[in-house]
Amino acid sequence: MQYEFSKTEKKIVRQVIDIGLQRDLQSFISDIDHLVQEWKSKKLSNREAYQKIYNKVKENDKYIARMYDDLRGSTSMLTLQGLLANRTISEADLNGFSKKTRDDILKIMNILGNDKS
Repeated sequence: MQYEFSKTEKKIVRQVIDIGLQRDLQSFISDIDHLVQEWKSKKLSNREAYQKIYNKVKENDKYIARMYDDLRGSTSMLTLQGLLANRTISEADLNGFSKKTRDDILKIMNILGNDKS
């Protein structure tokens, strides 16, 4: 079922999804940096570092594609709920939406039995 966002909320959807993407990319880059620091401090051999970095890039590429490729109106609600369930975005990031839309997005947390923080 496709969720109908208002024209104003469609802009907010794009902004919140972009916030999620930026946070996911930042997290990925931090993970890579951590691996590079381990390599520099000789905690990882060249081979181990390469394998871990390669696997991290491959894993992240699949995640980014699954979450952000082929975004359209019919998938926006699921994308927002997925970002919230993954804790990439928070309830505070949803402040621009109407109460009804916020409640609809937050339903995923009730289904999963998670708190909203």
